[in-house]
Amino acid sequence: MKLKMVLASALAMFLSVVLVSAISAQEKKAEKKKAEKASGDVGLLDLEKNYMILVTKEGKLITLDFDKKSKVTVLKEEKAKMGDIGLGSSASIVYTEKGGKNALSSIEYLPAKGGD
Repeated sequence: MKLKMVLASALAMFLSVVLVSAISAQEKKAEKKKAEKASGDVGLLDLEKNYMILVTKEGKLITLDFDKKSKVTVLKEEKAKMGDIGLGSSASIVYTEKGGKNALSSIEYLPAKGGD
């Protein structure tokens, strides 16, 4: 009788560990966010702190962090880097949320009128 209780307890503990592991795995999958897209004008570009602000046509401000992995493309089909983007440039971006911040994956832009 005691053996059955010990085995039942062990089985219950095993099943609870399996259940908690499955729930934890689902939560980690839920944390991965789908990349979002937005378009607008570059309102701020800080090359020292590696962030920018995009102002959408609706007036929404999107603050984005970038790094060397962020893909930058000028729509003239030439390679570009973040320092090439001028304020007022029209931009289309792809970004994801990481740790409460928006991380820039890629940006395509047209230089501001009167700019390059």
